[in-house]
Formats: sequence, C-alpha cells, structure tokens
Amino acid sequence: MRYLLIGVLAVFAAAGCGSGASDAPMATTSTTAAHRAPVLVTGQRNGGALSATLDAVLVRSDGWTRVDKRHGGAGRRYDDFRLSTADLRRLRAALDRLPERQPRSSAATGRGASYLLRYRGVTYYAVAGAVPRGLRPAIDALQAIIDGGGRSGHVIEVTQAPA
Repeated sequence: MRYLLIGVLAVFAAAGCGSGASDAPMATTSTTAAHRAPVLVTGQRNGGALSATLDAVLVRSDGWTRVDKRHGGAGRRYDDFRLSTADLRRLRAALDRLPERQPRSSAATGRGASYLLRYRGVTYYAVAGAVPRGLRPAIDALQAIIDGGGRSGHVIEVTQAPA
C-alpha cells in the first residue's frame, strides 16, 4: 500500500497537480478563454487493489469540468461539461471546509478505493473506510461528479477503445 501511495503521489506531482499553466485545454466546440478558467480542484479515485480503474476529475472555477474514466486495458472515456450551478456551489462549500493540511487518518486496510484531492496547493489523501471527517464532504462531492452527477447542458464524450 505504501508503494501505491508513493507511486500515485509521484504521478500526481508529475502531472502538474492541477496548476492552470500545465493543464491541457478542455476539448470543446469553442476555444474561448472561458474554457480556460483557473483550475478549482482536481481529484482522483483509484479503484483499489483488485480493480484496474483510475477515475480523475478536474473542475475549473467557472464550472467547466472534465471527467477521465480509465478502465485498465478496457479503454477510457473523457466527458467535458459544465457543472450545474447548484453542484458547483455545493462543491465550493465542501472545499471551503477542508482543513489547511492533510489530517491524520487511521490505518487503512489496503482494500477499496483510494482518493487524491488537490485544492489550493494542498494534496489530500484518503482510503475508503478510513476517510477523515474533514475530507468526506469534498471527496463525496467529487465522487458524485465522477459518477455522473451535476452535468448541465451538452456533454462532450470521447471514448477510446483498447489498443
């Protein structure tokens, strides 16, 4: 489990951890500056030891969102959409309640999903079954978005089949 955490954190750090300068522009029908708003939060959900899934979400300050669902050798899917106003408001409220730094958490069993959340320069980590209370609202909100919640308007979907 320790090596998984180190590997995931290294990948997350190498990817730029949600800084607006290194994120690729969102694939939309328009390339206006509105779609390049600063990144509000990024998150990842790793399916666990027995599941080869890695879901990622990036939410920009104006509500534009990208969900990236990777399914091991079974391909991946990107969804770009605008987060509904109500869901963006709920997400911001949950993010505003995050502690200033990673809270101590109880030992995890190594089973189930693990979560990474990057907000305002702080990276938070948790494992299903041992999510610290201060992280739960934000992780729950990001999981709901990954699972299809909060989509407002047209969703641009790109599916990549396995090679």
